[in-house]
Amino acid sequence: MTLPKTTALYQTDETLTVHNTTVLSVRPGFFKNANESNDYVVVTAETIFYAQGGGQPCDTGTMTLSSNEKVAFDVTTVRNGVNGLVLHLGSFASASESEPEHFKPGDSVKQAIDSEKRILNSRIHTGGHVVGLAVRFLSSSIPDITELKAQHYPDLAFVDFQGTIESRHKDAIQAQVDAYISQELPVKIYFWNEAELREKCAVVPGAVAIPEGELVRAVDIVGAGAYPCGGTHVSDTRKVGKVTIKKISRSKGNSKVSYTIS
Repeated sequence: MTLPKTTALYQTDETLTVHNTTVLSVRPGFFKNANESNDYVVVTAETIFYAQGGGQPCDTGTMTLSSNEKVAFDVTTVRNGVNGLVLHLGSFASASESEPEHFKPGDSVKQAIDSEKRILNSRIHTGGHVVGLAVRFLSSSIPDITELKAQHYPDLAFVDFQGTIESRHKDAIQAQVDAYISQELPVKIYFWNEAELREKCAVVPGAVAIPEGELVRAVDIVGAGAYPCGGTHVSDTRKVGKVTIKKISRSKGNSKVSYTIS
């Protein structure tokens, strides 16, 4: 049976931390790190759990049976599957041997994410965009730079650029990052067609194929710039907190700007 595409609620409402939804599928776990006999993959009609991708780690949390909250599923890993499915990997904890071991298709469950982890990941991800836009703002003194990719993990966050960024630019990048943070710039979510995306975003890889008529999610730091992005973010730049440029490293014609938040 082909399951319908999971509705990823965080794409339109990043503030949701609790949500009731319906179980569509429960099956034994098959992820690489699913090495326990009680690991399962649960698919639901909607989800508030962010699936790992775009350089951002996944959400973690719990799902509990609406009719019996003692039947719980601990969500430890979330990935995007085929055909638009969002896969929740974890294990079940039942109240006793007499309780059901796991959910069944059609069950109503309550999803709850680790909100502190979500906020941290959102701050780091938004901070990465701020760093990228700060480098772009300094294009007159740092020319011929193209943003390639980024990673938004705690203590391992960086933005990669094609081209050379000398270490002497670190202070200027830090100053522009500080300016964007202090300005409390709003962070807005839009869904744009390809023409809008390429017109309004700071970087859109030319090789990216966007089906005709399809809308792409974009994150706009108002007054600084926008990116096509499926990740989660804070509502304004001040909520990112202090962003510190740790170092600039270079290898094979590319430059990596590492940063932390606090």
